[in-house]
Amino acid sequence: MISRRMALLMPAVLALAACSRGDPERELRDTIAAMAKAIEGGEPGAFLESVADDFTRESGAFGKQDAKRVLAGIYLRNEKIHLAAVVTDLRIEGDRARARVRVVATGGPGLLPERGQSWEFDSAWRRDGGQWKVFNAEWREGF
Repeated sequence: MISRRMALLMPAVLALAACSRGDPERELRDTIAAMAKAIEGGEPGAFLESVADDFTRESGAFGKQDAKRVLAGIYLRNEKIHLAAVVTDLRIEGDRARARVRVVATGGPGLLPERGQSWEFDSAWRRDGGQWKVFNAEWREGF
């Protein structure tokens, strides 16, 4: 009798387990979009939540504190920031991922932007406590 009940409950348990697992690609894309939204919204703390404490740039000494200082400078020069971030390549292997992201940013003191810039980021990500965090990146201006 117990094994029959277990046999009847097993498909429901498996279905619930499958539903509870997230889609890693969707989660990472959502994290990248949330980071862009945080910059636009003037919330550097929210942006930095997705940057690992041991973040590095491959081509030189640049860490999480440097990113924080750069953001502070950007906010001092631009009252309004608009950002478009597009993931152009994404590869996930377990709890690690690589993402290539193209970013176009405009900024200025008011409604109309006075300046703009574009970058291409090649970033390495890992799951940390169930959240995607960027731990390494390389970028170049323009694309």
